[in-house]
Amino acid sequence: MTGRDTTRPLRRRAAFVAALLVSTGLAAPARTGSVDVAPTISPDRIDDAPANERDVVANFAWRAFVALNWPSRLDASERGVPDRDKSLGDSGKRVWETFKSDYELFEVGEEGRRVAPAPWTSYAGRNPCGPEIDNRQKTIASFAPFADFNQPSFTVGAAANPLIAENGAYTRYEIHFNEPEFSAFTASRWSLGLNLPNERRPGRFPVGSIAVKAAWRPLTAADPPAVRARTYVERAEIVDVAKTLAAGRTVCSESDVALVGLHIAIKTKSRPQWIWSTFEHVDNVPPAGGGEAREPDARDAGVPYAYFDQSRPKNLWPPFGTAEALPVDWTNPPKPDPKPMQVVRRHPIDPSVMALNRAYWDLPGVKGTVWEHYMLVAVQWPTSGGPPGPGNDGAPFPGGMASPDAQDESYKSTAKAEENLINTTMETYLQDSPSSCMTCHQIVSNARGDDFVGTLAGIR
Repeated sequence: MTGRDTTRPLRRRAAFVAALLVSTGLAAPARTGSVDVAPTISPDRIDDAPANERDVVANFAWRAFVALNWPSRLDASERGVPDRDKSLGDSGKRVWETFKSDYELFEVGEEGRRVAPAPWTSYAGRNPCGPEIDNRQKTIASFAPFADFNQPSFTVGAAANPLIAENGAYTRYEIHFNEPEFSAFTASRWSLGLNLPNERRPGRFPVGSIAVKAAWRPLTAADPPAVRARTYVERAEIVDVAKTLAAGRTVCSESDVALVGLHIAIKTKSRPQWIWSTFEHVDNVPPAGGGEAREPDARDAGVPYAYFDQSRPKNLWPPFGTAEALPVDWTNPPKPDPKPMQVVRRHPIDPSVMALNRAYWDLPGVKGTVWEHYMLVAVQWPTSGGPPGPGNDGAPFPGGMASPDAQDESYKSTAKAEENLINTTMETYLQDSPSSCMTCHQIVSNARGDDFVGTLAGIR
């Protein structure tokens, strides 16, 4: 990083963003106090977004994305700490990747029982891919061999569908937790499945808690070099389907994986129901927006879409619930030669969000790096001023509800019907349902006393 002001070249762009927000009725006519809305590249994220204005919260989301994707210190005593001697475009593991992984937090011993995780400042602990794998190595696997193949559902403990890319690879998923959230899990012994909160005795995570969920697409010989040049790529240990089925236990192999989606949830002082943002790679699917709101098109860069074949009909395939989209597990193991799924973005990204994406892509430090190919897809935040609790969903904006069958008036959508709230790599088949991050987590976790943390609901 240099000490120069990277916001100066963007004053015209920032003015456009502000004007667009006002013209769409999404920004208040006046703002009280000093609020940071300038696109900035820094290893430090913004602590809070107190104003109920989309430009404020979207900028909070982008600043978090930049800070969490900053190259990290690698010593165990400095997990989750940015390397300030590096810039965003430099190589190395990112800050969020050195947070505790889901398999480190929910470690399973040789006897099949949960064991206490190693301290935050340690990479010790059993790796699901075997004792020869160090936890410093990127590992996309859990102690349930095929759990990382499935997207989440609205039913606690039940998985939804897998997602198969055009190169024939199953998309894989992982979750990481920062120190405040990890410490809350361990201090309460929730990681062991003990003392779990409920509606009468709800649990609370501290302000500053962060959870990150990533979607990775394994790369194959079908992916040209241009794809790697535009994507954040890691070398990872991932579940080897054939070897796992033969051995009856998790067996992994090394593979290059490309980051295609990222969910970020951050609990702040003024947003106790967390701030929810989701990012995608711009080459995942064809653009849905038009005009200034149009997303980048992989065809313009001469690269294939990750999840769409131009020679096939432009519609979702297979539809959710068909045999091809059934959850992957031991009874329905991953196929050796699966059919790719045809994915499109059903609703455009909000124009003001796309304007902010372009502002960040123009910044020195982002422009010319792989990070200029990632975009904020949606950001959602609570607007309720009431005390947090199982009965307070935070009155999310934009709104939505977790299930088309939900009858509670508190889940009626406040978003425009055409507004996108869905990440195509993580909620692929829910694009036409009135769903959203906050209302899903209200249903499956907060209403049960779990403070919007779906992972807690999943270990019951």
